[in-house]
Amino acid sequence: MKRTTLALSLLVLAAACSPPAANEAKVEDVASTTPSGAESAGCFAESSRDWSAVGSQYYVVEGEARGATCREATATIRISSQQGAVLFTQSYPTAQVPLAFNPNGDQTGLRNELEEWISNTADPATADTLPAWPAGAAKPPGFQPASGVTRNTYEGARGAQGPLFCYPDGGESNACVAMAGDRATLLGSLTPERP
Repeated sequence: MKRTTLALSLLVLAAACSPPAANEAKVEDVASTTPSGAESAGCFAESSRDWSAVGSQYYVVEGEARGATCREATATIRISSQQGAVLFTQSYPTAQVPLAFNPNGDQTGLRNELEEWISNTADPATADTLPAWPAGAAKPPGFQPASGVTRNTYEGARGAQGPLFCYPDGGESNACVAMAGDRATLLGSLTPERP
C-alpha cells in the first residue's frame, strides 16, 4: 500500500514539474459537434400560426428562412393539417420576394417579416373571391395561373368556395393556394393589372 501511494505521489510530482505542452490548434467538424436541433452559424428564423379556415377547417401555416446570410436566405412556407401532414410547401429566395423581405435585413427583422409573410393576405379568405376566368381567355384578369393549372381546375376551386390562403411571392404578386380538406392546390398569383 505504501509503495502504491509513493508511486502515485512521484507520478503527480513528475507531471507538475514537466514543461507545459505546446498549444496546438484543435480543428473540429462543427456539424458533428452541433447538438441536435441547434442551428449552425448563419441566418435562421422560423414562425408558425394556426389558421382557422371557413367550413371548420383547421391548418397550421409555418415559415422558415435560412441561409449563410439573411440576404442569401431561402424562405419556405408550409401548410399542414392539424395532424401534421404537409399539404403544401414552396420555397423562394428572399431576395426574389421584396414584397415580404427586406434584402438588407438582419435576423430579428427576418423573423418579423416571416411572421407577416405567413399571414393570409386573402380577404375574404375564400376561393370564390378570385377573379373569374372567362371562357376562351388565356387567363383570368389580374391573375397568373401556376404551371399546369387549367381553367377547369381554377374555376372548380372558385366554385367550391373553399378556403384560400394567399401570401407574397414576388415584388407585386401574391401566390394563392386553394384548400379542400386535406388537399392543397397552388392556383397561381394575383398580380396587379397593367393598363
